[in-house]
Amino acid sequence: MAAPESPKSATGPAAREPFRLDADEADAIAELFNIGMGEPAAALSAMLGEEVHLSVPSFAVSTRARITSEVGGDLEGGDPDDVRPVCAVRGSFTGPFTGEALLIFPERGTLALAGRLVPVDPAAEAPGEMEQDVLTEIGNIILNGCLASLSNLIGGEIVGAVPGYGAGAPAAVIGSATDPVLFVRIDMALAAGDARGHALFLMDIASLDAFREAIRRAMAGL
Repeated sequence: MAAPESPKSATGPAAREPFRLDADEADAIAELFNIGMGEPAAALSAMLGEEVHLSVPSFAVSTRARITSEVGGDLEGGDPDDVRPVCAVRGSFTGPFTGEALLIFPERGTLALAGRLVPVDPAAEAPGEMEQDVLTEIGNIILNGCLASLSNLIGGEIVGAVPGYGAGAPAAVIGSATDPVLFVRIDMALAAGDARGHALFLMDIASLDAFREAIRRAMAGL
């Protein structure tokens, strides 16, 4: 696995948000997710036989509507009029804090990623059942691997549901709600550059106190 790159886009905490954490807490969150993603990304690199580049995790208090606009825009190449389907593996998790984890790629990126492991029809425009299964397995490795690492770091069990595959417009996959959520984003890309996507962790704002306490406990133990 390649060393983490500088954040591609910092979605810094919004100053007007009432749930804003301080800079030390935000740094701690980024560091914990950076550690948490290390082992599963290394496992994925070994599986693919290719380096998987990760960005430094960025953290924000945001909304699903803003996340859809930001992440969806990246996956679509920045053209707001070009709303292309994305593919995602997603699953909820519970524990000291609760939320949803997503691994999300554009369709072409999903085909390129799956093509490392199974034969893919070069004329295919969208992932078929086999490619969907490959992405689901990769999502299971990355998302549940990261949650397992976080469980160890915070000393409390985080249980992830079996992730499921979905596809559609970014707004349909990520959502368009305007309630605040804690948002961690990690950009992923294969070394060849033909597959890039995002690992997203959206945490319920109601669990902020539990989340803050877990982060402090984890950092004290590092």
